[in-house]
Amino acid sequence: MPDFDRKKLPNIHATALVAGETGILIVGPAGSGKSRLAEEFIQSASVRGRFAALVADDQVFLETRGDRVIAVAPEPIRGLMEMRGTGIVQTRSLERAVMHIAVSAEYTGKAERLPDPATRRELVPGVFLPLVFLQPGRLADPFALLAARLENRLLI
Repeated sequence: MPDFDRKKLPNIHATALVAGETGILIVGPAGSGKSRLAEEFIQSASVRGRFAALVADDQVFLETRGDRVIAVAPEPIRGLMEMRGTGIVQTRSLERAVMHIAVSAEYTGKAERLPDPATRRELVPGVFLPLVFLQPGRLADPFALLAARLENRLLI
């Protein structure tokens, strides 16, 4: 029996996954490519021999415990991912996972060329994660880029 009441948790429009040991929460409006970017992360991590699994696609419950953000999959969609042009597919999944970083799939054309690495995203009032901007379909290896960002190996 879960130790929380899902009805009381905030439900946000996002996609959550784990790649390697990193929880990634992909945010953006409908049609921005959240599912595609999640699949790119999963494939990129898998090719490198790293663990990768979906938590939830399109709708994610958020739980906070101290300074940790935990993504929880809604039961009806657990293990399911929408693949544009293909339909709904079943994929390796977790019921819940700690999120470490938010990735915005939204591209407005106004993003800074060299964004501040301290940028954060408020997910629900008072709940923040570090934020990076990545466009779906633009990177050959999004997992490597994210790992470099998290390990402060990016040249800025």
